[in-house]
Amino acid sequence: MPRKGIRIPREAWLKSRPIRITEDYELDEEGNAVILVEIEYKGLKGRILKALSLTPLPKYKRVVLDKMGTEVWKLCDGKHTVEDIVKHMVKKTGMSRRNMEIAVYTYLRMLVEKGLIEVIIPEGEEQV
Repeated sequence: MPRKGIRIPREAWLKSRPIRITEDYELDEEGNAVILVEIEYKGLKGRILKALSLTPLPKYKRVVLDKMGTEVWKLCDGKHTVEDIVKHMVKKTGMSRRNMEIAVYTYLRMLVEKGLIEVIIPEGEEQV
């Protein structure tokens, strides 16, 4: 059964600090972040791909973030809290605070799932 992750109170989440796991990115001509992610070929699927491939398998894939994603990515430096990121994005986009919290939460969760960032939860904050 897949893990559903941990649950923390909203206040603790807003105090959390996202940090990039990789600094291997560049900005394209439109200002969007392009992140190079190492591809791991694991398990049966990986062995089959390696065995059947006529050419060398790629070692990296490129993840291209849109403009809003790039803004969030740049702020995932371990210095800014989720609260800081939400405030910055509300000011930049004019979206409501509630909608931006949901958008930032969803986006950060996706970055965590892709292994691009970690979220540092403040010590002493209780899990629910």
